[in-house]
Amino acid sequence: MALAAQGDTWGISGPAFLLLYVAAMVAVAVIAVVHRRLLFSGPRDASVDTLGPQQVAYLNGGDKLAVYASLGGLRGAGAIDSSAGSKLKQSGPMPAGVTPLDTAVYNAAGRRIPVRQVLADSWVRSALDQLRAGLEANGLAVSAAQTRAARSWLFAGLALIALGAARLAAGIANDKPVGFLVVALIPAVVLTIFLGRANRRATAVARKGMADLRRRYDHLAPHQSPSYATYGAAGAAMGVALFGAASLYTMDPAFAAEAEIQRLNATGSPSTWTSTSSCGSSSSSCSSGSSSCGGGGGCGGGGGCGG
Repeated sequence: MALAAQGDTWGISGPAFLLLYVAAMVAVAVIAVVHRRLLFSGPRDASVDTLGPQQVAYLNGGDKLAVYASLGGLRGAGAIDSSAGSKLKQSGPMPAGVTPLDTAVYNAAGRRIPVRQVLADSWVRSALDQLRAGLEANGLAVSAAQTRAARSWLFAGLALIALGAARLAAGIANDKPVGFLVVALIPAVVLTIFLGRANRRATAVARKGMADLRRRYDHLAPHQSPSYATYGAAGAAMGVALFGAASLYTMDPAFAAEAEIQRLNATGSPSTWTSTSSCGSSSSSCSSGSSSCGGGGGCGGGGGCGG
């Protein structure tokens, strides 16, 4: 296939441009996926086995689920209850062996803060920041720097879109057929959207460890109808951490309803990394489809299907 003929846009034929454009898309998708796997893998010796329920909850569902795990543990210990207006209240002494987050939530209950406002409490925020920093230091949680590094591939995607758009405009101005180039721009846009999404919270080693924990603590899953009487405060907190607030509704539906706790189903949420990986795969397959378009574009002659 000739790279150029007289009158070709930018001195390169349409089919040749399409082939190079699709190859660039595939290269960006593959390298970005590999880079993210390395960024989000975590150290091999990291383990979730020694983590408390609130740390597991953060890895599974973020700040809100960590607070819910604390609420579940404190409620199971009889330390807090709900009052009018979905507000928390202290109903007993602080239990032994509490975490900084437990202390912050217990103090918030003493000030009759509604559950929906607990996350905004300065003491709770400070405790969550401390919890997150510890997980990041141990390679179990993805740091903000790692997230920024993963999202930096967005600029490569934007460059691909800009290149394709410039070629499209030049092809139209040069009165060349650009149908296949328009088609090729679609996966470029899709790829760019997903390159900008990097909201993964737990590293790969942490996610694997939590899958093992769910199997080990399957008796705390909502479908098993766990109870405070059987598993106590620690079981309540771990149930919420691994299976979402639905566990708290199972153990104490009255408290959960009165406190207006959202029915978060942590284990049912799609993982960010799976989505990102799929993006890379789907973008590659889309790009492959576009490549076949580019290959068939030779029949357009002169300007080709890529402008």
